[in-house]
Amino acid sequence: MSQELKLPHISENITRLGIDIGLSYDAPNSRHWLSIHPDIFVFGFEPVPENCKNVLETIKDDRFHLYQCAVSNKNEKKKFNITKHNASIEKDRGQSSFYKPTPIAPFEVEEEIEVDCISLNSFLSLIDWDKFKEISMLKIDTQGHDSIIIQDIKPYFDKLPRIKLEVTTNGEYEDTPNSSPQEIREFMEENGYQLVNDSGGDHYYERR
Repeated sequence: MSQELKLPHISENITRLGIDIGLSYDAPNSRHWLSIHPDIFVFGFEPVPENCKNVLETIKDDRFHLYQCAVSNKNEKKKFNITKHNASIEKDRGQSSFYKPTPIAPFEVEEEIEVDCISLNSFLSLIDWDKFKEISMLKIDTQGHDSIIIQDIKPYFDKLPRIKLEVTTNGEYEDTPNSSPQEIREFMEENGYQLVNDSGGDHYYERR
């Protein structure tokens, strides 16, 4: 992996951390967290270059750090499909994924690139857990890859009180390793979480 995995400088007045994986074009979750929590620092992860450029132009805040890479369970380079929406939504690359779209998907592959991937487990190992007791919020939206990531970070579940996962991609990608929403729910419940909100393709979990 060409990108060195390290933490940015974090101000002493920061008391909470957020991790936003899969920012899309304008990072709505990161922007929301930054707007309501003056003491939060947010780490954002996004592999699509166009999205990264726009996010950095949109978020002008020293409490935000962008990693231009994908998240998986290994530190490696991997092929990644940048998609173009068929409904003429010019800036929408939010369906980009490791996996190729199926014929029913309302988007198509525009370009295949090679991206750096980081293991979220490896990233979490860099956190100063003496200073930060937990990650206040973790959001994972990786178009069919969420279950791979969540299984990899099981050793850190006691540090992750709230997790938002994309649990279904509605059959729009080929050969994704994502379990069914029910299987993901069972895995989370077996590991001390409860489902507190089911919003279509997203599940919000909290530690019991």
